[in-house]
Amino acid sequence: MTIRFTSSQRYGILFLTTGLVAMAFSISLLSFSMPSTAAMIINSYAQENEKTQNLTETNIPKVLPLVRGFADGNEVFYITTEVSDEKLANYLTNLTKSRVVYTPALKYAPPQSLANIYEFTNGLKGSGPEGFQPNIADSQPGDINYSPLWKVNLVTWNNGTTPRELTSEEDIVNAIKNNELTIKPTEIIVNCPFVQWKDGFLKVRENKTLTDESPYGGGQVLDIDTKKMQVTFAAHRGFAPDGSTIYYIATDASVKKAADELGVVFVNRTVSTLKSGSSSDLYVFTNGIKGNGPMGYQASIASTNAGDEGYSPLWRIQTVTWENPAQAQFLTSLDEITEHAKQGHLKTEVAGVVVNCPFVET
Repeated sequence: MTIRFTSSQRYGILFLTTGLVAMAFSISLLSFSMPSTAAMIINSYAQENEKTQNLTETNIPKVLPLVRGFADGNEVFYITTEVSDEKLANYLTNLTKSRVVYTPALKYAPPQSLANIYEFTNGLKGSGPEGFQPNIADSQPGDINYSPLWKVNLVTWNNGTTPRELTSEEDIVNAIKNNELTIKPTEIIVNCPFVQWKDGFLKVRENKTLTDESPYGGGQVLDIDTKKMQVTFAAHRGFAPDGSTIYYIATDASVKKAADELGVVFVNRTVSTLKSGSSSDLYVFTNGIKGNGPMGYQASIASTNAGDEGYSPLWRIQTVTWENPAQAQFLTSLDEITEHAKQGHLKTEVAGVVVNCPFVET
């Protein structure tokens, strides 16, 4: 028996009565202390009544502009998705022709979660944000102090000096010692995850064809083109607090196991945002209705949306577990999660991992 639902949000929920499901999954789903025959009977019943959520357009390709820079003397490429300063966010949106979200919550990122980026205000003409040489980062993935969260430092060549292209923080330090440069730290924080760096890049999916059944993990990038200066991500469908559809990408995670499963960069430094106002909650389902979510169940639900005062791309993962998976319902809003939690139908728990998941369509 198949029951189909339609809605104005362009998604269809398909509840299927399934026949045979892998026995290994059935046994792991139920771990009650009972005779094996009884357990198999109950598992069989659960399988036959299992609900499956099929959303349309669960994964879509999203092209974002690459920005060229330097780190440790090497050429690197990154994306810019969020900025804590509204004026700069608007400026970069116009400059890159791609939305850079004003995200005041990034101002609350703990100092230990940040790396440094150096932006030139004069000197050699180039592709930097102010029309001069490219930015310089103090680290890249693999370095112990790497973070996609950068504190912006403005670099100005002093009068009477001969500007030249610098490519590392060491170059900057030496120029300061020679009284050639002046550094002005700012309070601006930008989210600029690296896409390609010396001897590395974000994992590219083997199967670049996205469907509604495409796996969530195994790589988040479809293509990196440094000639066209663009990267194509697999953007995942989820829900904003009010139930509207959003799409997000994933670039890094604060726990290595999670990073490896997703195919993103492991960044230990962002774990310090877990208990700060710089992170937001993303609700990930661990059982219930099967679907395209990170753990194989229904799509995730965010606690904030891009443009909200509390929005952050640094998602503090909250697991959602139904007390009785057989009675799980398809949820699309934060209010629904709250109400079911009050009624004891489900419980939420902080997973202890922060995943960098910028919203790219809302």
